[in-house]
Amino acid sequence: PRPGLLGGALSADLPALRAAELAVVLESTTQAAPGRATVVPDASGLGTTLYLAGSGVAFSPAFGAASLAAHLQAGAREFQGGPVPSVRQDVDTIEDLRAALELGVGERTAALVDRLTERQIGA
Repeated sequence: PRPGLLGGALSADLPALRAAELAVVLESTTQAAPGRATVVPDASGLGTTLYLAGSGVAFSPAFGAASLAAHLQAGAREFQGGPVPSVRQDVDTIEDLRAALELGVGERTAALVDRLTERQIGA
């Protein structure tokens, strides 16, 4: 890999993701100390929504309930570059979906949610 390039794994369940917030994380990570992966914790603070590794760093992403702790224990650094709620808000529960809706979701997600009944989304 060429210096300055990042490899990444991004969670697929980020319906409120904003390009500008993702750009903040990417820019911050390219300026970070080399030799360490960077992770963005999910909104619960337990999981991981984004794993980034530069050249010379083993690419070893993990996702799930305890993935943040596993990444930090393996030497990754937690992203500290400012608020990026849309990058952190994954959807694992109905409460997570409500939080994503408050942030604003894309038109396809909004259309799907509009078709759901109140009973289906626990409203």
